[in-house]
Amino acid sequence: MPLTDDLRKNMYLLIDGKVFFVMERKYKTQGRQGGLIILKLRNLSNNTVQNMTVNAGTKFQEISPETKEMQYLYNDGTSYFFMDTKSFETVEVSKDIIGDYSPFIKEGEKVLVLLFEEKIISIKRNPTVKLKVTESVDAVKGNTVNAATKTVTLETGYKVNVPLFVKKGDIVVINTENGSYCSRV
Repeated sequence: MPLTDDLRKNMYLLIDGKVFFVMERKYKTQGRQGGLIILKLRNLSNNTVQNMTVNAGTKFQEISPETKEMQYLYNDGTSYFFMDTKSFETVEVSKDIIGDYSPFIKEGEKVLVLLFEEKIISIKRNPTVKLKVTESVDAVKGNTVNAATKTVTLETGYKVNVPLFVKKGDIVVINTENGSYCSRV
């Protein structure tokens, strides 16, 4: 069991029977009282983000989830369906587990899935993804005082603001943390 001094970003912890992902860790001192550790955690059972403040020296149970490669097949609005690439078994995953990463997964794409006790707890999130532009309006000259942008639709149905030079058929790089345009490939 690691102490709070050993905690670091991107660890998986088991707290009260639930799996949490450490997104951020900050240390704060308070005079004679000793240090406090402020953790920003993602609850992988319902994909919510929460803050937790604990005293320095508190022990946590670290876990190492199993990683398995699966292929994303489709979704029906409430569940996502993946196929195990080795056994060809189809697995249903709740929309809560995928969370805000859903607009960045393409059908047929291979994804790394994290399992704990033979149950899918999360998917490995890529910091950026490359998606094709399927719908785009032509650029209109005029108001270019600020950085001129337009909204396009990507192959997954996600809409994003991009510079005017991006056209239909282009492949763009999207930052998955904030959903913004990064560059054109």
